[in-house]
Amino acid sequence: MDIGILTVKGPDYHSNSRLLEAGASKGLLVGLVDPRRISPSLLNGHTGNAWQESAGLPGIALTRQGAQITESSLVVLAHLEAMAVVLVNSRKSVLAAKNKFTSLGLLAENGIPVPDTVFVNTEEAFFRGIETLGGYPVVCKKTSGRKGRGVFMAENPAEAEDMIERHLIPAEGLLLQRFIAPAGRRDFRVLVIDGKVAAAMEMRPPEGDFRSNYAITGKSRVVFPDESVSRMAVQCALGLGLDIAGVDILDSPAEGRFVIEANSAPGFKGLEEATGLDIAARIIDCAAARQAGK
Repeated sequence: MDIGILTVKGPDYHSNSRLLEAGASKGLLVGLVDPRRISPSLLNGHTGNAWQESAGLPGIALTRQGAQITESSLVVLAHLEAMAVVLVNSRKSVLAAKNKFTSLGLLAENGIPVPDTVFVNTEEAFFRGIETLGGYPVVCKKTSGRKGRGVFMAENPAEAEDMIERHLIPAEGLLLQRFIAPAGRRDFRVLVIDGKVAAAMEMRPPEGDFRSNYAITGKSRVVFPDESVSRMAVQCALGLGLDIAGVDILDSPAEGRFVIEANSAPGFKGLEEATGLDIAARIIDCAAARQAGK
């Protein structure tokens, strides 16, 4: 196998089917690899190849689990790196992007604007965080999530109490962010591959919502970001060490421009529909170039 796609989803999942198709069109042997079927071993003091697939270890592995990657899969990534498998993205970068708060912290340290954010893990801290952010409304987010799931808004104390009861798990915590109204706002998803902007789309929240994720709206349009947006997206990917990143940028005339988050395994159905570009082929090309330079 030339390129393995590390994923727990099957071949019918959009990203997987497109990547398999792109690999086949280029004459590459590309296959899906379920990390749950890999059993790393340490035998006689040596890292063992306990690979469960008959095709054996791939030369390159595309890490495609994103923010919801489990501790078990992180162990597998470390094992693959120890076995000299090149990961796109690396375990370190996947880990950096996994938790929304820690990734925002890394970006802030690198001078990249991020929204005012407070991490909380108790009811008392939740209400203190609201005060710190200037009061209601506030956006509440789970530390790991995708497709706009786990993102809510509290407009008053009753809704805050409901958020706490339904979503606050002290061992995981929650993020509170200052609310930035949709009016006049532009929301971008910028795909960065190997330190360059490969594609971008603009999304808009549906009526009555503040979230603009493609998974929620099903709508997007191509956009050619200006130098400032492009530079911010590239700096974000580089700051987290991501070879491939889906960077979400919010631009508000009243509030400013911020990186909201970065996804280490971005879906690209909306990007392909909006831009007409073969995003899957570009991702496979990135992996194949690593294979050639290994």
